[in-house]
Amino acid sequence: MTLASAPAPLRFRSVCRQWRHAARQQWGLLPPALPWLTTSHKCVFVGFPDGARLSLPVHVHAGSWETYGRWILCRARAGDGVDDGNDHLLLRNPLLSEETSMVLPSGRIGRVVVCPGGKLVAATGYIDGRHTVAFCRPGARSWSPAPPCPEGADQLLDIALHRGKLYALYDRGTLCAYDLAAAGEPGASVRLCIVGSDRPKTEAEARFLRLSERERYYLVPSPSRGGRLLLVRSKWGEHLDVFEADDASGRWSEVTRLADDEALFVGAHGSKGLQTASRYDGGGVRGNRIYFAGETHSMRIGMDNPASLGVYDMESKTTSGIGLPRGSFVDDCKPTGAWLFPSTAHL
Repeated sequence: MTLASAPAPLRFRSVCRQWRHAARQQWGLLPPALPWLTTSHKCVFVGFPDGARLSLPVHVHAGSWETYGRWILCRARAGDGVDDGNDHLLLRNPLLSEETSMVLPSGRIGRVVVCPGGKLVAATGYIDGRHTVAFCRPGARSWSPAPPCPEGADQLLDIALHRGKLYALYDRGTLCAYDLAAAGEPGASVRLCIVGSDRPKTEAEARFLRLSERERYYLVPSPSRGGRLLLVRSKWGEHLDVFEADDASGRWSEVTRLADDEALFVGAHGSKGLQTASRYDGGGVRGNRIYFAGETHSMRIGMDNPASLGVYDMESKTTSGIGLPRGSFVDDCKPTGAWLFPSTAHL
């Protein structure tokens, strides 16, 4: 099967300054770009929902690579474009790789978030023997661990950028916020937004606290609902619950439905909400639904869809196939459980 390059409109701005200016003016009139699914082939993606095969260059001899939001993180070898001779991580925006390339120190890094302006990167990782949130500035020689998590909150589940702060979710529903202005600096502090507890005060809290190894958790800023921070809990894709962080009460409140034009995309390395589901041609994206990648569950949800992909209908409480055309994944080109959210924005 022939691989297609990135769609021409995404490279429109690279022609000249005038075209770049025109692209910035018109881009806001279009609905946000739909995400692509990552595959087991290096920097080969499957478009959603048309199933088109797409290929993007990495520009390094990377030993491995992962996608985080609209970024690709490569684990590069010593000497590959860096003068210090050490192994390192290379973070690139694949659509603007000539403008947005960051060198990060190597390490046992998991989830990665690029903060506004591109001068600070946050990640989950093992630093000084503990699983924690860590920060670094591109070009730094090491990662700086964040202040320790609150007592009793041991397992770090997910992180997300929301309203200029980095939020971290720990087990038992503990939610913390890190101020990015002082992140990675001595004396930096962490704000406790929601205190996790083994003694729930409401029925919704009791449902939230029923943890098991079959569940995954995703922090997703909502494009509607006043821009609130949502938490999606998935039980192997068979049932998904949504909760909303309420700073005022310091509790989680259950969300029974999303907006009619709001769809959430959740995956192993990053999640995102789209509010303009009704603006996409062909009905490929529908509101009040959660599209997931990377889940493993017992039920088969489509003749030609891998069991790790699906869509959950908040109205009917049912899971179905994600709707990709037959043959989207063939031979050894399989989905890896993550999304790439393309964007022509610089950062």
